[in-house]
Amino acid sequence: MFTFGRNPERQKLNEQTVLRIEHDWLKALTERDRAALDPVLADDFMNSTWKGELLDKRQMLEGLAKPVRYCHRLDDLKVNLYQKTAIVRGINIVTDQTGHILTRIRFTDVFIYPDGRWQAVAAQETEIKTR
Repeated sequence: MFTFGRNPERQKLNEQTVLRIEHDWLKALTERDRAALDPVLADDFMNSTWKGELLDKRQMLEGLAKPVRYCHRLDDLKVNLYQKTAIVRGINIVTDQTGHILTRIRFTDVFIYPDGRWQAVAAQETEIKTR
């Protein structure tokens, strides 16, 4: 169940809530669920992707129309809280349907806490190159 809805309840100001939202975000991307992703992203959200693209909220939501041919798993998640700002760092492990790792992406997501709920305002992704 997603943390958000049409009239979201006040969310807790703690690490566990931020981590749950991070997982909800990934689930919304994987399931191509625009209604679930929309409230996670602030209106001025910007994502610097691992491919070098800069995507705003509208582009992220429009991208959900494309089918997914891979799976995601989050690893090594760390949350730092600074009053009403949270920074989440981790690794997104991208696999094909058989579980073969296609790539690993280190990410940093920045959340703010306006009006009693967490929203992502920025994301930065960097592909981890294997040697």
